[in-house]
Amino acid sequence: MSAGGVSGGPGAAGAGVDLGAYRAAVRAGRWEGPTRAVARGRVQCNLIVLPFEWAEAFGAWCAANPAVAPVLARSEPGDPRLPALGAIDLRSDLPRYRVFRDGVAVEEVGSLDGLWRDDLVAFAFGCSFSLEEVLRRGGVDLAYERRGFGGAIYRTTRETVPAGPFAAPLVVSMRPLAPAAAALAVELSERYPQLHGAPVHVGDPAALGVVLDEPLDAIGAVDVAEGELPVFWACGVTPQLSLEGARPPLAITHLSAHMLVTDLTLDALDALDAAA
Repeated sequence: MSAGGVSGGPGAAGAGVDLGAYRAAVRAGRWEGPTRAVARGRVQCNLIVLPFEWAEAFGAWCAANPAVAPVLARSEPGDPRLPALGAIDLRSDLPRYRVFRDGVAVEEVGSLDGLWRDDLVAFAFGCSFSLEEVLRRGGVDLAYERRGFGGAIYRTTRETVPAGPFAAPLVVSMRPLAPAAAALAVELSERYPQLHGAPVHVGDPAALGVVLDEPLDAIGAVDVAEGELPVFWACGVTPQLSLEGARPPLAITHLSAHMLVTDLTLDALDALDAAA
């Protein structure tokens, strides 16, 4: 069943999707669609799963590149749970996963039955889908949504900071905004480093080596209307590219746009910031 199989699914009113019903549908294999409009107000996460012997180096790479990999939770070896993010089972709670062998994506699966091992360590880090909800709540006019677009993703000519075997070019997501909306988006997003933080660039795509008509692997497409500025944020696809050079024997990630929807709320992120 597609995403529309849950009553009140994202095609209707994503903000009204009951999280429990959504998660039950995912676990039963009845929801395989993207999560962009699911349970708005809940924090969504990117996922990287690696064998324990690769986890320390990857964690160091995340720490060196917090804009692309703002870690919200890390599992204990072999434990498919992330208690800090809710009643989650990583083996079943994402609509789709990508499986990498020796740095190459070899298959997409709907669950990790038969793949989960006692030595696996999971990293969950913030996602721009939740950042978009921050922008909506803050009054940023996301005019591209009314035109039927989401964000687009691009590989840049900038490099991330390497750590051990992990290195990757910076991948960015782009959203076109009017100048006033862009200024407000910068102000709001810099308050949420857990969700990629402030943009890495506003304006000329060439400064990043980006050609707007050439999104990464044809992921996303969006027009920039007259009077709008392209606004670029660090993207959680970047860690997937780090797998290509590191070549771990096994790695598991979310399929792009099919995120881990957590119990954590954006209000809880606000509280964490206030306590920091």
